[in-house]
Amino acid sequence: MTVPVAIIGAGPAGITAAVQLRRSGIEFLLLEKSRAGGLLNEANCVENFPGVPGGVAGRLLATRLKRQLAAAGIRVEKARVTRLAYGGRRFTLCTERETLTAARVILACGTVPVSPGPPLDAESLRGRLFTGVLPLLKARGETIAIIGGGDAACDYALSLAGNNEVHILVRSERLRALPLLVERCRRLGVVLHDNFRLVRVEVLEGDAGLVLHARNEPGKDNGGICCQRLLTAIGREPALGFLEPELRAALPELAARKAVFLAGDVGNGGFRQAAIAAAGGLRAAMEIHEGGSRCT
Repeated sequence: MTVPVAIIGAGPAGITAAVQLRRSGIEFLLLEKSRAGGLLNEANCVENFPGVPGGVAGRLLATRLKRQLAAAGIRVEKARVTRLAYGGRRFTLCTERETLTAARVILACGTVPVSPGPPLDAESLRGRLFTGVLPLLKARGETIAIIGGGDAACDYALSLAGNNEVHILVRSERLRALPLLVERCRRLGVVLHDNFRLVRVEVLEGDAGLVLHARNEPGKDNGGICCQRLLTAIGREPALGFLEPELRAALPELAARKAVFLAGDVGNGGFRQAAIAAAGGLRAAMEIHEGGSRCT
């Protein structure tokens, strides 16, 4: 199959691009490996998206975007792109089921969590260590520790604190998160621990949980924090692992030629906001329309 445009990722950027391409009469394929809506599905509240005074739960905004797709007659293809290459003026996309080609590609694939390093070992902490909040939203009556000092850590805490005891552990002297998020965490009883440098994780027998040990001074153990689950929010990186090395090296040139577009979080560094992502998707679709959409 050959399509004029392939959109990889159905978060705010990919969905907005798809809606605009449909308005422009340009054929495309919208691929999503998981849930349409992207990171909106993990957001406790989105307060800076135009047209939503008072804010809206991320999952609700994701639902509204999916309804917009349905209203426009746009189908999301559930597929994980495992390989993306470029050659002969075509992009080749391989999924788990098929191979297709496209004249242009919108990379709206977002980001993935940065994997935690030592002393956190994913194998020994299987079922207790998480890098996203979705698996924990049904937790009740547990003690959950979150490692991280940014907006994401506070947002996760706000999603979990109503039904659990939540601790935020930050290495520095204070959280980097927006003050209003920090204040909301305090009001909900989230316990904030600054200067917490994790040096050892003790796994207790059975379902007793974990003990997180920190050390602020050489040779001095400052005790531990007991928890059942541990959630990391230590950063994210572009989800571009499926790009062939040659394509990755050629991205700047292909972007300058308007053959590939990095839309949304995948190309926005630390500016990960739904409104910015949507604007990027809209611009990509408009530039494709402006430049013509034939598979040449």
